[in-house]
Amino acid sequence: MKSRPLLLAALALGLAFGCSKPPGATAASAANAAPQNSENGTPAMTPPPTNDSQPKQGESAVYIVKDSGVRCIAPPCPSYNAFPVDKPDAEPIPVHELELSAVTDGSDEKTESLIRKTLDGTGLKVQGTLETRPNAGPAGAATVLRASKVEN
Repeated sequence: MKSRPLLLAALALGLAFGCSKPPGATAASAANAAPQNSENGTPAMTPPPTNDSQPKQGESAVYIVKDSGVRCIAPPCPSYNAFPVDKPDAEPIPVHELELSAVTDGSDEKTESLIRKTLDGTGLKVQGTLETRPNAGPAGAATVLRASKVEN
C-alpha cells in the first residue's frame, strides 16, 4: 500500500508537466469544433488547424518526419515532428501518430524499419495528409500524419 501515494504523485506530476494541448487550443475552439460521428459511432477524423506556413487542411504534402524525443504518461503524445519540405522556414508540426499502413501493407517489419528512420538525423520523408482525431486520450486530440507514399 505504500506505493499508492507514489503512484498518485507520479500521475499528478505527469499530468501537470507531461503532454499538454498545443498552443492556441482552447476550450472554446474545441467546443465550436465538435466532431461529427461516423456511421459506426466513432469520432470522425478532421483536418487539423493550420496557419499560413503549414499545408492546407487535408491537403497532401511532403514531410520529413523526425522523432521529437517527447515521451508522455498520458496519450496522445507528440512523439514526432513533421517538417514541410516545401516550407523549410516553417515551424515543425507536432504529430501524435504516424499512420503507415498504406505504405507497409500491414508488415510489422516494414513499419518498424520506417519508424527507425525517424530516429536518425535525416528522418523519414513521406507524402501524406494531416488529420485530427478528437478525444484521442486524456491529453486531448491527436494529430495524425497519414502517409500515402514513402519518398527517397
